[in-house]
Amino acid sequence: MESLLYAEVYLICMIVVGLLLFWTFRDGVSSVFERWLKLIFLGFLINFVSNFCFTLVNGVFMLSGGGYALSYLFKTLYHVSLIMAVFAWCGYAETEHGVDLFRSRKYYPLAAVLVMIPVAMVLINLRTHWLFYIDGAGKYKREWMFHAEMIYLLAATVSCGVRLLLKARHESDPNKRGHLRLTASFPLCILAAWIMSFIGESVPVICVSIMIELLCLYMGTTKQQISMDKLTQVNNRQNLIGFMEYKLKNHDEDLYLLMLDVNDFKSINDSYGHLAGDDVLVLVASTLKKVCGSYRKRPYIARYGGDEFIIVMEAVRSEVESLVSDIEGVLRRCSAGTAGYKVEVSIGVSQWSEGMSCKELIAAADGELYKVKREKKAKTASI
Repeated sequence: MESLLYAEVYLICMIVVGLLLFWTFRDGVSSVFERWLKLIFLGFLINFVSNFCFTLVNGVFMLSGGGYALSYLFKTLYHVSLIMAVFAWCGYAETEHGVDLFRSRKYYPLAAVLVMIPVAMVLINLRTHWLFYIDGAGKYKREWMFHAEMIYLLAATVSCGVRLLLKARHESDPNKRGHLRLTASFPLCILAAWIMSFIGESVPVICVSIMIELLCLYMGTTKQQISMDKLTQVNNRQNLIGFMEYKLKNHDEDLYLLMLDVNDFKSINDSYGHLAGDDVLVLVASTLKKVCGSYRKRPYIARYGGDEFIIVMEAVRSEVESLVSDIEGVLRRCSAGTAGYKVEVSIGVSQWSEGMSCKELIAAADGELYKVKREKKAKTASI
């Protein structure tokens, strides 16, 4: 009866995680963090299925003869899928720092070695049984290398989790900050799994806690996607307004808003096509993310509409001026290789003062932007 209840709980968790995997594939989004999210769901789905099948073989149907081989196979698959899922989560966590382990020549070799260490433990176990073994009664017995594996996985997730928490401290967007902290809580599931291994697993608490964590991860990611501009992968206008309403009431330093647009964007679209125009917008957005990432209080970036972007930051005036200079300089270098056209931007800056609304702050920056554009056109005409 206890084994049947155990299997039923695992079946529910399998269904939920299977649905999450299905919905993720159905969304049709192919961003880097979506690919890692799919691997996380797939890894834990295989993990739950293997433990479910092990429970059926040994606790429900009590198979004899071939039961030993099946039990060993399912538990081996359980460990391999756990490693796969945990390191998929690490890959997902690293995307928050702009690192794509799928394509990074710098980090991929190291990541591959780190994954192969626990996989090697599972392979060694096929001969030594240092990780686990199945006794004559079909009972799963852990050995010393199991604890080494759990400590290793816990260390890997904690290192990623700490980096997420440190990033959350400098994140200006409260929604993004909450998502980072929620994601960083994943190592608690690994810790709980290890603790439960000492006191027994008669109640499948671990699979339920992991299922809840994955649900929260999916909902947080979905919320992030809703608030993102699909093309440039920065915040959209809807998210911008909500953030500004929050920020106007919650800031410690002077608050600045920078509005920028691409010079002669219409002529780029007309001369080189809308796909080239899209490439320009992506280039500008990636430049803004690269430049803003180095500031002590990370500025908030959003696409306001068309070729217009907005940056909101708490800073002193000198930092704002430095940011403007950095954006123009980095963009000039990044666009040097574009065919036939230069990508340049004009930037208007406004400072919030007591009593200003979101619309008034944006309007002030918009006015400064067009003043800058007129000055640039006048300067070009005089040359």
